[in-house]
Amino acid sequence: MLTSELRNRIKTYLGFNGGVEAADEIISSCFSRLVPECSFRYTYATFDDFPAFLRVPPYADFLSGCRRVAVVVTTLGSGADKLIRYLTRTDMTASLVTDACASAYLETLADEFEEREFGGERTYRFCPGYGGSDIGDVGKIFDILPPSRTGVSRTTSGYMTPSKSMAGIVGLGRRAEKTCADCCLNAKCVLKKEGRTCYSERK
Repeated sequence: MLTSELRNRIKTYLGFNGGVEAADEIISSCFSRLVPECSFRYTYATFDDFPAFLRVPPYADFLSGCRRVAVVVTTLGSGADKLIRYLTRTDMTASLVTDACASAYLETLADEFEEREFGGERTYRFCPGYGGSDIGDVGKIFDILPPSRTGVSRTTSGYMTPSKSMAGIVGLGRRAEKTCADCCLNAKCVLKKEGRTCYSERK
């Protein structure tokens, strides 16, 4: 499944500028080792009447024009975390590359699940912490979607565990793709200065 698009997404996480073909071998090796350790799971709920925390900015602005909203949680499971921790003790380079592989892999699998479940008339995934939203709103998502459904939980400091997990919302009934203009980091984005983006256009 290591497509050129996924490989480029991994390189973006690693901060590589351009192709960096010399990295392809270690990326392939780390990705091959990672995949068997992953157990992708997801849960979601859809609403015609938006939950209260989504009726205020920036969520209300993001969902403008949408008929419904999906609240989603996805994870690669604990195996990815265990592998990364092991590599941190034995091979720091492989640990960093595997961490980037896991982040990119989770995003790709989440994109595929959303395409399969919700179709093309949807927004991109908007997670708490984006666009000035409160990272603490992950807790409000967990109030809707009990963590036991995916094995994802929150630590006392508010982080999700396993770490390779995401919680967010997807607007339904209106197509919207990521753009630099809507990003809260637009003014200071390193990728933008290099003529790159953190996302790929949908096909």
